[in-house]
Amino acid sequence: MIGKIRNIQDSWFMKGILILTALSFMSLFGISGYLGSAAQNKTVIKVDDIVITQNQISQELNREIQTAHKMFGENLEINDNMRNALLQNIVQKELFNAILKKTAEDNNVKISFGLIQQIIRSMPDFRDAEGNFNAPLMKQALSAAGWSEEMYINTLKGDIIKQHLVQNPALMVNVPEFMAEYINKINNQKKVFEYIVINPEDMKIDRKISEDELEQYYNDFANQFIEPEKRDVSFLSFSIEDAAGKINPSKEEIKQYFDENVTQFVTPERRTVLQMVFENEEAAQTAWKRLKAGEDFYAVAASDAKQSKADTELGDVSQDMLIADMGEAVFNLKQGTFTAPEKSEFGWHIMKVTGIKPMQKTPEAVAYKQIVDTLRKEKSYEAADELATEVEGQIDSGKTLAEIAESLKTPIHKVKGLGEDGNYQQAPARFAGLVKSRDFVDNAFSYNIGEVSQVFETDEGFAVMVVDKIQEARQQSLNEVKPEIVKMWENNEKAAIAQEIVNDVTNDLENGDSIDEIAGRFKLPLKTTKPLTRSESFAGLSPLQMQELFKEGLDNPKVIKLGEEQIIAVNTKVINSKAKPSRGDLISTRYQASVALSQDMAQQLINDYGTNYRIKVKYKNVGLAD
Repeated sequence: MIGKIRNIQDSWFMKGILILTALSFMSLFGISGYLGSAAQNKTVIKVDDIVITQNQISQELNREIQTAHKMFGENLEINDNMRNALLQNIVQKELFNAILKKTAEDNNVKISFGLIQQIIRSMPDFRDAEGNFNAPLMKQALSAAGWSEEMYINTLKGDIIKQHLVQNPALMVNVPEFMAEYINKINNQKKVFEYIVINPEDMKIDRKISEDELEQYYNDFANQFIEPEKRDVSFLSFSIEDAAGKINPSKEEIKQYFDENVTQFVTPERRTVLQMVFENEEAAQTAWKRLKAGEDFYAVAASDAKQSKADTELGDVSQDMLIADMGEAVFNLKQGTFTAPEKSEFGWHIMKVTGIKPMQKTPEAVAYKQIVDTLRKEKSYEAADELATEVEGQIDSGKTLAEIAESLKTPIHKVKGLGEDGNYQQAPARFAGLVKSRDFVDNAFSYNIGEVSQVFETDEGFAVMVVDKIQEARQQSLNEVKPEIVKMWENNEKAAIAQEIVNDVTNDLENGDSIDEIAGRFKLPLKTTKPLTRSESFAGLSPLQMQELFKEGLDNPKVIKLGEEQIIAVNTKVINSKAKPSRGDLISTRYQASVALSQDMAQQLINDYGTNYRIKVKYKNVGLAD
């Protein structure tokens, strides 16, 4: 396949690319240094001669965090686990992109400038109020998002290559209807389980820990009983939100923003649509003739397409919610009329418009408030930058934190007993999220007593601090940690007792004893589920654990660990669905199965491409374990 790939010209798949390359333009303020401000630009990924550096990964991490804050709010705390998960995904994504780039280079896959130009000119974010491409607007939008034109064009090229080498081949996966019927049958199958929950917390210990055991635990786990270093700090915090309230945009600025972003204040036309779907054109044409003869849409859908009323009602949709060609056809209809048969990968469609909701404009007063709020936020970033520069100048001139606070008429806040894990003994409730943030903690542990820190960014704006006191790490005494040791010992003893019971119960089940007999023998509560499908759960089991459980045949015991608990479950009844799936159900099942198989194929394609190259990934250079 690769040998046949040559120069990519402007082509039919460009519409798909537009979805892949849509940008969410966000300010970069409030994000910095998640890989450390002094980090070196080390190599993280190498695919032959293609190198991805630490700085590139850091930039992508910043973008991911911006997206998370935009989706879930600025108060979202990015803890170490979340940060590491984001980094894992970014490194994997960049590795895939590097493999695809190298594959494209080696097989002479070229992206024409004409195609790039056409895509850029088609982007809604780069168009003015009249809908025309505006180069200065593009540069402004890219700059606001922290992109250079070169970075953006390279991203476009990467997306096109991905579309051509991976996504287009993967789209060829098609699930036949008989397989969809089988999948639907499996999905609707139900099983009943009897189960026992063995929780270590319920176990009884018939003795107490001895003095020798106490001392042995203390010596064996001495490194767990070190009280870490703690610090007291004073800090100043400057909020962008506070600055925004003091900014009043002019009428000219408001009008300019509206003219440049007029599409934000328009709700597109929506239509209420009915749909029937057929396997072949002949059946669709027959139904169409009946509709043209005046027969009821629902009646034809029920008789010819074997669809229920619910299957036929597509609902209230906008044009971009429909497959491209069908969206255009539907939105060219008058109310009460229907399309001729249209083909898609799922069959032949006939669609009818039963209602039209015209395009609506945002009321002037609402639009005015939205624009003012947006401009205030944008200008507040500029004001914050100016204030941060002023504070940096005062720091460089040798002023103390108290002197800086006095000059700016802002209060000094205190934190007591701050640890490197972000926990603290005392801090202002308003700043709890800030104090726990990685940037705040890293700065608190980067300076000596009395040193004023450099200005650093926060979710609210920026801050500056000074270390007041350092409490060095120390080894805690046996007496101090005795309660912890006792609890540790008790947990271990209970876990051992619980595991012994699990082993005994499992052995008895495998030897032919029934689960109700065993439950009575061990005095364990026996529970029974309602009939469950694979998509349902009980006792807190995950979807993956439920899938594993469903693999077991009748009367076969399965032990599943759920945290500290262990669940021993037995499938005691299987209920197969006798209901014939609707046409809509089969279409949905085929689509879902096609997506899953396509994703698997895309992954396999990338893996196969990667076998041609020397690949090195240094996770440690971004703070992850290799």
